Amino acid sequence: MEYKVTMPILSDTMDKGTIVKWHKKEGEKVKKGEVIADVESDKAVIEVESFYDGYIHLLYKEGDAVEVKKDIAIIYDKPLKEVSKKEVSEESEKVIQKENPQKIIQKEIKKTPKKEVKKEIKIVSNNFSNSSASPVAKKIASELNIDLEKLQNENKVNIPTHEIDIKEYIYSHYFTPKAKKLAKEYDILDKFIFNHKINSDEVRKYILENNLPKKISLTPNQIGIIKNVENAIKKPTFNIYDEIEITSKNEFKITTLIIKVLANTMQKYPKSRTILENDTLLEFQNSNISIAVDREDGLYMIVLKEVEKLTLFEIDEWLKNIKIKRLNLNDLKGSTGGISNLGMFGIDSFDALINDKDSFMIAFGAMKENKIKITAKFDHRIFNGVDASKFVMDFKGGFNEI
Repeated sequence: MEYKVTMPILSDTMDKGTIVKWHKKEGEKVKKGEVIADVESDKAVIEVESFYDGYIHLLYKEGDAVEVKKDIAIIYDKPLKEVSKKEVSEESEKVIQKENPQKIIQKEIKKTPKKEVKKEIKIVSNNFSNSSASPVAKKIASELNIDLEKLQNENKVNIPTHEIDIKEYIYSHYFTPKAKKLAKEYDILDKFIFNHKINSDEVRKYILENNLPKKISLTPNQIGIIKNVENAIKKPTFNIYDEIEITSKNEFKITTLIIKVLANTMQKYPKSRTILENDTLLEFQNSNISIAVDREDGLYMIVLKEVEKLTLFEIDEWLKNIKIKRLNLNDLKGSTGGISNLGMFGIDSFDALINDKDSFMIAFGAMKENKIKITAKFDHRIFNGVDASKFVMDFKGGFNEI
């Protein structure tokens, strides 16, 4: 029997996931509950576990981006050497064919008996002008005085040869590795004259003279943030601007005090513990708060759960460790309200968007003479102005109770 491992859906905004690391090698034995891969979603790097015992066949390599729900591996109930080659390779060929049909052609040639391979190559050579290369590949080879037939016979290009094959050969032949990498980053591989070895200094000079921008692909996390922001803008919201006074307690961070008071206030206002899903309001019991955290690997809205049950010491420790903790999916979901604090940068006040499905977001500026300006944004589908005003007033008064 075989069991398929698919790319998991880790958030509402996730379209693809990237395989960051395989914890198991091809054909290696796996046990139920073992971590087999690290997958990067649009919000974090998540561990993928096996639900079965068996032997793993990998369909993708590390660094590949795969659509959600697509198979990324197959677990067989017996060693791969005991599984028929046709059975093992069937799914792999589907993946290869979808991503690069040329690889299928090469794979089929390799599977042909040796005598037939020689015969096939001979036929290709004799029919060079008709079937072994695309018209564009022939044109490029002719313009650069490249013996395409010789390259084919020496297995230096794919057969049949297409534009991408001949260009890849040219780039590797005329660019130094460093220059090729740099030119590829700026998408200028075709901007040079191919009559000498091109080094990185020549490429860098071309970039500076033409003031070219570097093309940087978005990370899954950045894509997720963009989708989250776009969804947030669609919400009907309103703001309440106010100022709170906090008597500093030296042993705790200001953010610690804010989180605790907010959690206590949320217990008094069910709407702050409510989200709208389709045509239904879902009212939760706990104060689960999403907190904007700037980490080395990106900006995340990380959720601290059941905060009403936590002490100031526990919240403070959570804040100290969250910047280095390895995140999982549970750390990024389940909130109904959030906070964002830019006070440490000296920002007087600002407006923050509501996170994901939360019903409110409070933005905190810098503390001046024990006072902080806040901008409280509310989802108008859940809160009305009166309820939101009462919520803010109770929150302000809550600092006198801790």
